[in-house]
Amino acid sequence: MAYDPDADLLYVGTGNGAPWNRQFRSPGGGDNLYICSILAVKPDTGKLVWHYKTTPGESWDYTSVQSFVLADLDIKGRTRKVIMQAPKNGFFYVLDRVTGEFLSAEAYSNVTWAKGIDAKGRPIENPGVRYLDGPVTVSPGSGGGHNWHPMAFNPQTGLVYIPGANSSRLYTATPAFNPEHGKQITGVVMNDFSAGVTNEAAKVTNMGNFLKAWDPIAQKERWNVPYSGGFSGGILSTAGNLIFAPSGDRLTAYSADKGEKLWETHVAPGIATPISYELDGKQYISVLAGRGGATPGRVYTFVIDGNEPMPPPPAQPAAKK
Repeated sequence: MAYDPDADLLYVGTGNGAPWNRQFRSPGGGDNLYICSILAVKPDTGKLVWHYKTTPGESWDYTSVQSFVLADLDIKGRTRKVIMQAPKNGFFYVLDRVTGEFLSAEAYSNVTWAKGIDAKGRPIENPGVRYLDGPVTVSPGSGGGHNWHPMAFNPQTGLVYIPGANSSRLYTATPAFNPEHGKQITGVVMNDFSAGVTNEAAKVTNMGNFLKAWDPIAQKERWNVPYSGGFSGGILSTAGNLIFAPSGDRLTAYSADKGEKLWETHVAPGIATPISYELDGKQYISVLAGRGGATPGRVYTFVIDGNEPMPPPPAQPAAKK
């Protein structure tokens, strides 16, 4: 969620509907409010002030719960108070956060489910993407172009930094919708997590992770760094023209303006979103890493010009007999 104290508005992103397949969830069609939407509500009363639906009649698990960025941008010579989001459906959205007016949207990852977003803010769907007449491969896959990992915004560069992926998935409708207690039923042939049923034809294909610098005014990519490992946490941007990005067991710093790799260190697998703070005139970067067991969780702290070696992991307590 995000909050604008001047407008006194709380912004909430919503998830997908169940089952995924709209033909079972809503045979008559329709947008299915308010799933996969951005909602602006009054925090004291919960009154809905405006809403914007990123994926009408959603059928691909394209949630809109991803992080928001609130900023003031100069758009066509006018300062606009905007809210920005890169949800799973692969489009980067810029809206007026006071009125909910749609301003712009462009694809930030590979997208095949829609040709684009029209002037009214509605997607222009490609034919057949709802897999009503047979299997269809759609991008992004159900993991989305950008998932829960927080993106960052740098007011100095005017860029948004998105930890994302290019992916696809083969969607196939189940023959019928038969809800069963204790079992996940999506209406889509897929890996059924509850029952352990696997269908290789419905696998998700990841075509590469990236850290992308996105210009929200021009709606264009400014630089793109491929990532061999998956993201485990979100992105941190600092006023010193730095971007810190966790991936796998690595924490990497890039220049915010050009995406040049400046520094990297290995910590432990499972890195959270880093933070930056100042103490006694020095700037520090701290991050929590480790998943427990053989890689116990630790807080790693770094400082500019620091030269202390990385201490070894603490000894694990002896197993109780």
